[in-house]
Amino acid sequence: MKYGICLLNSYIEIGWIIHPIRGDVMSERAWKTLVLILLVWAVVVTSLYVNDVVLAKSQNSGEYELISVNIGFKYKDGRVEWHNLTKVPVGSTLLEVTTKVAKVNYTTYKGMGAFVEAINGVKNEKPYYWMWWYWSPTTGWTLGPVAADKYIVSDGEVLMWYYEDTSSFPPAKP
Repeated sequence: MKYGICLLNSYIEIGWIIHPIRGDVMSERAWKTLVLILLVWAVVVTSLYVNDVVLAKSQNSGEYELISVNIGFKYKDGRVEWHNLTKVPVGSTLLEVTTKVAKVNYTTYKGMGAFVEAINGVKNEKPYYWMWWYWSPTTGWTLGPVAADKYIVSDGEVLMWYYEDTSSFPPAKP
């Protein structure tokens, strides 16, 4: 059985390479070559991302490039604990920042991310759960859109974990 892609002009263009193909269907060999090229491209782009963002190094000192974030914890009793100007490497996740300044219990669910179960000994107890928020100058406090291990923090960002009643949605802002 032949695998392929129907092309109107009987040419496949990959970057600067124009490759003529016979007939309307790409041969199995050409299909495999195209897949291999795309796979190599994906590996190269991922490597560049890791080099430039996740493992960014300072040119002068050879140390990891650091950013500062402000992270707070608002407890059920209204007490707020801030860790301002927390230094973390570029590319750090919110979960990594949180575990740097607090004792965190969490479970990672495949395909979903980390679910924070307790911070500093305060455990989720229905209907109270730890929810995270970020500060936006235009909209104020905004509920985190993804799991904490999926969110990459930015320099100067203000984040807050809020232990709150989640029986109504969206929950109250911090």
